[in-house]
Amino acid sequence: MSIKDKTVERGVLISKIAVIVFAMVCGRYFIEYMRLPKAGIVWACAFIIMYYLFSGWRLEKQQIPYMIFSGILSIAVILGYHMELHGSMYTGLMTENYMTSLTVNDVIAFLLLTITITALLEKIITRFTRKVESIEIKCTYGISNKKAWLGAALIIFILWIPYLVIYYPGFIFGDSLGSIAQALGVAKLYNHHPIFYTLFLKMCLSLGIFIKDITFGCAVYTIVQMIYIALCLGYQICWIRNKGIGIKICIILTVFFGCIPFFAQNSIAMWKDPIFSSTLAVWSLVLADFALSKGKIISDNRFFLVKSNLLLVVLCFSRNNGFYIGLFCELVIILIWILNRRKKIITGLKKLMVSTGCILLIISIVIGPVYTKLDLNGEPVESLGIFLNQMASVVAYDGDMTEEDREYMNGLLPLENYKDTYRPCVVDLLKWDQNFSQKYLNEHLNGFMKTYISMFIRNPYTYIEAWALNTYGYWALNRWELNTDANNIYKGNLGDIENGENYGIVPHSLLEIQKVDLKSIFEIGDAPVALAILTWFVFLIVLLIIKKQKWGLGLAIAPTLGLAITLFVATPYAYWQRYGLAQYYLVPFYIFIVVYLLKEKKE
Repeated sequence: MSIKDKTVERGVLISKIAVIVFAMVCGRYFIEYMRLPKAGIVWACAFIIMYYLFSGWRLEKQQIPYMIFSGILSIAVILGYHMELHGSMYTGLMTENYMTSLTVNDVIAFLLLTITITALLEKIITRFTRKVESIEIKCTYGISNKKAWLGAALIIFILWIPYLVIYYPGFIFGDSLGSIAQALGVAKLYNHHPIFYTLFLKMCLSLGIFIKDITFGCAVYTIVQMIYIALCLGYQICWIRNKGIGIKICIILTVFFGCIPFFAQNSIAMWKDPIFSSTLAVWSLVLADFALSKGKIISDNRFFLVKSNLLLVVLCFSRNNGFYIGLFCELVIILIWILNRRKKIITGLKKLMVSTGCILLIISIVIGPVYTKLDLNGEPVESLGIFLNQMASVVAYDGDMTEEDREYMNGLLPLENYKDTYRPCVVDLLKWDQNFSQKYLNEHLNGFMKTYISMFIRNPYTYIEAWALNTYGYWALNRWELNTDANNIYKGNLGDIENGENYGIVPHSLLEIQKVDLKSIFEIGDAPVALAILTWFVFLIVLLIIKKQKWGLGLAIAPTLGLAITLFVATPYAYWQRYGLAQYYLVPFYIFIVVYLLKEKKE
């Protein structure tokens, strides 16, 4: 063997050793920061995967978007890693739920995790791109078989009926009783729960009151809601079928929505979220049709804008963050219009932009000046949740404040009370505390943001920690315990109707079988995949849209992005699946969009 050959062989050996060492180091950090079990089998699997990833791998220019995505995800993973959550999510104090300090080791972790996730993404996307090449997607829009739509909806509805029968007239929570009180005129009507949602509930209850059975009125509400959601999900299934996806997959989707308890339980829950979420799902499909047709659907279907605007109205009036989601979507339409001005790839953008803008303007007048004039607006504190918790965390941790800041925070709640009142993962128990002054907040609302900014400048890291603890359930991939959280229904306080005013509503089972406990068969509680996983899957779709420059499809995903943003900035609770219910409804749609993007060439 020549000296040259020996040198080459030595270089190959050194290269392999370097890959092995690097794979071991990356595997170690990945296991630790993803909070995986530190068992031998896990370590062995991690090493094999890392070695496979880095053998022959090189960072290239086209992988930069993956690296940016991976860097952001790595930051989320590091923040999730530093959370110590020992107390109840709802009642746990700052001594039980807190974050440990960042260290130099986190910088190393950030670099290694970013590289690892980039390589992993590149491998997965390359492999799946080859897998989907044989799938044929049709450029047809909406649904073409209304009988199939109604059939799918009927099957889903029938599969949900056992829950309605056993938990008749549906799940009624503390929030439900608040809406019922307003609908019956017992409590003042105001927009904490959307006015139009309450009026819809009132219509349903009036049927029960007419026959002197208010429980039946609640059942009417539940049945109407079940029908509406089933129709929305059936529409999604037929929409996917209309794109050329096989009938077997559509049957599986029908069974998926009909048989998984999580969907059935939410269909009979007297919350505003199910109607809102199913509406958002269908609006996403409508906007996707606009994008996939490159805007031609506006001229081909004269009812397209009517359908889109009607769904937007329902979205805005069924939950209060619906308006902000609509506003975000309008901004996305404007952005796509700007990007599209030269190439003119998408037509009809201006019509969609103007019609959506007009609807949002009318809605803003209704929920703004009109509601104010009629004294229907809720307390300001309802929209200041996370901001308030961030400010409370500074006081609780004896952070840096000016005298003016101290005076303002003391006006809201005596300074000495914050340590025992501030709950890192929830805002409710702070704003509902008997010593918290709603009156002071209302009278000094103009000073709120000034104080917020002043405290942020002096305590930025405390603010970041407080935000992370108040929202982690929606973005922290490595909080695996959320995948076994089956308390979506229980968090709504089902016992309130038994322990307080029930307005004559008597929940009971319509079916009793001797020696058979039906409630143990159809249990309350089902743990779906954690919302954080779905959120990052949506962000991955955004990455693919940017990489492929399919800007129009940004419209299809805009409602979900708007929903995620409202949760990131305004959620009152660190994790509640019902707030992101639309993401669960849209899982088949997300998968379809990924397949479409992987098949398409760069525009």
